[in-house]
Amino acid sequence: MANTSSNPMARPSDIQGIGPQAPGESGIRARVRFHQSWYRQHILKLPRYGNTEPHSGNRPSGSILHPEDAAAGKNFTTLSAENLYRTRRRDGWGVDPIRCTRYLTSSQALTINLLAPLKEDPDWAARSISGLIGMKIKRVTKMDVEFAPQRRNLHLGDMTRLDAWIHLETESGPLGLAVEVKYSDRFNSRHLKVSENPKYQALAIETGLWDLSDRKSQSRPVNQLLRCHALAADLWLTTHKGGDLPTILVLHHPGDQSAPKTAELYREALNRPDLMKVASLDQLVSQMRITATSKYQRTVAQTLRIRYLDHELSEASWMKYLDNRRA
Repeated sequence: MANTSSNPMARPSDIQGIGPQAPGESGIRARVRFHQSWYRQHILKLPRYGNTEPHSGNRPSGSILHPEDAAAGKNFTTLSAENLYRTRRRDGWGVDPIRCTRYLTSSQALTINLLAPLKEDPDWAARSISGLIGMKIKRVTKMDVEFAPQRRNLHLGDMTRLDAWIHLETESGPLGLAVEVKYSDRFNSRHLKVSENPKYQALAIETGLWDLSDRKSQSRPVNQLLRCHALAADLWLTTHKGGDLPTILVLHHPGDQSAPKTAELYREALNRPDLMKVASLDQLVSQMRITATSKYQRTVAQTLRIRYLDHELSEASWMKYLDNRRA
């Protein structure tokens, strides 16, 4: 099973070997980075750590795996996650082979760790997602990570990519679900002027999802979510004429206050605000635990909680680290 080789309830507080942290970082980003450094040292039992990429200064960091540990798949919490990464990597461009395998704070690695066990058991996925979006899901028929159409020119033509693209069968019919996963990273700063793009204009008219002349839909903070939702709608309409439009879900760390605020701004830009869903990673992992039907599934959920959510386990080390930094 996963990379959990010690008893986390021991809550070790030793900070020797935690490794360097990012200078000047604060808030949830600093706390997440420290927890992952703690996880590397105390749960994975990996004394070595790696460096940032050369273009980022080649700085040592406790939340980056040593290249040999990365190559051994230590950034993945299950074998299914490691296999999904390698399969997705063989399929082509879209996953960052350095960040996804080495950076413990990678949102791509988080997405794969979350969804791979669900992808291998569609019934478990249906039960977990049902509780997450408040809708009875009968089946999960498709689940892709870091998804974009092979022929972008047949769709919206830009570089927009979905963290996850899921096809569901509900009691009221098929449903497309686009998922955007945020760990501690910000929304993409790339801003496309969708109001001036003929393909987006045509999609807005066809779906009625937005008024692209409205300032709310043109604001920079919502641009990534609008593009992701647009791509999902365009993909869905090519195969599901007459059905309801896709829902978009933002999954965020419970300590991140920025992502849900951005999601709310996008909800305000939508003519169909019911299609915008927001949930915390804690909610998903809790649903996975509640709906688990085997020891393996319960262990998967527990491993994810230790890895990404239970900062209480590293709190003693964190407080000692802050004391040392103030000294």
